[in-house]
Amino acid sequence: MKKVPLSPEDFWIHQWTSALGQQPKSGIRHSIGHDCAVLSPFSNQLDLVLKTDAVVEGVHFLPSTPADLAGRKALARALSDLAAAGATPRAALLTAGCPNARSAPRLRQAYRGLSLLAKKFHLPIVGGETVRTRQLLLSVSLLGTVPKNTSPNRSGAKPGHLLFVTGKLGGSWPRRHLTFTPRLAEGQWLVRNKFPSAMLDLSDGLGADLPRLARSSRIGFQIHPDQIPLSPRTIPKLAFTRGEDFELLFSVPPKLAPALLRRWPFTTPLTLIGSCLPIRQGYHTGGLPLRGYDHLR
Repeated sequence: MKKVPLSPEDFWIHQWTSALGQQPKSGIRHSIGHDCAVLSPFSNQLDLVLKTDAVVEGVHFLPSTPADLAGRKALARALSDLAAAGATPRAALLTAGCPNARSAPRLRQAYRGLSLLAKKFHLPIVGGETVRTRQLLLSVSLLGTVPKNTSPNRSGAKPGHLLFVTGKLGGSWPRRHLTFTPRLAEGQWLVRNKFPSAMLDLSDGLGADLPRLARSSRIGFQIHPDQIPLSPRTIPKLAFTRGEDFELLFSVPPKLAPALLRRWPFTTPLTLIGSCLPIRQGYHTGGLPLRGYDHLR
């Protein structure tokens, strides 16, 4: 029988998915190559965690950015949100936007970079979609799990709770926003040990994300600028305005803070930067004098 040649689209989809390498099979009935991924059910002792995120050429990375780092960033951003939920990633879907055939080899490199990070966290890529776009685009959808009724949100902070951040802030560009490691282990440990009353990841800078936590929790807050942990060769302003640090910001009841600091098992720095106040005291939902990143401003 004469072999039917692949269409250009099918050829490149095969090239891109081949770049992902061998995928884990445990718990997966159907994955890439089918209309839908089909996974075995998880334990009824777990909550499901869903997340989608996208990176777009010219917005989140440059045409000159190495494609493997652009692909890595696409997955790392979504994993950072799972870290803020204290979740374990279980499966990922990948939507790729390709402008034309000339961009196809670059997209294959992006798949490779994404795959290397996925393998680090034992995360299978189980399917996705391909579409023609004006510029290179990668959209990642994640499925994760977290022990039932344990995942913090943004609305649990109370007056008197203390504000902590992991890592160092303000040094995301020009390189770290492409190479950062999502704080999955830190987020899982915090949730497992029931420390955070509220938690999110710092994707848009303290100037945007801290007011979001305050608005959701209906609190005010005060911070100590001289205590903000800064990346080398940066200034405090960038911790508020630049964004893409992808560290964890979380509140902790004061009675738990000594145990948190004593038991913290990671080399990742952990810093107390301020405290929560009653609403309309200190800074509040109106934000900070230094505003963070806003996609629509």
